[in-house]
Amino acid sequence: MIIDKELCYVMIKPGFVNKEIINDTKKALENKGMRVINESKIKYDEECARLHYIEKQIKPYFKELVDYLVSDYAYGMILEGRDAVTVCRNTVEELRTSLKEKYHLDTDVMRNILHCSSRTKVGKEMLELDTQRELALFCYLEEQKR
Repeated sequence: MIIDKELCYVMIKPGFVNKEIINDTKKALENKGMRVINESKIKYDEECARLHYIEKQIKPYFKELVDYLVSDYAYGMILEGRDAVTVCRNTVEELRTSLKEKYHLDTDVMRNILHCSSRTKVGKEMLELDTQRELALFCYLEEQKR
């Protein structure tokens, strides 16, 4: 499914927020036709971290994910573009490897550099709940800074 002006959320995770990674991430996404329409350094509290990872709440590592997300500041970006979720997810997958190598970063499955919205499949339907929830959390956390 190709959608014009679709939105996507990309987050640079705690421990990896610095000017170089922010700039490299934005540049790679913009080179794929995405436009950053909002961005901000944000701090997840426990409630928002739990909501961010809600689909993983039954996993044994859920608490570890939440603890990691609240451990430090993250950097969130709302991107807009044609088929944005698919384009951003593919770009983020490439970036995880290239940024890790370029900056010699210590990452693992739990503590990786970037997060990107996804679609959730329910039956035959693809839902945008992940993206909508993540965009709402970003906007809420950004407002809390003011």
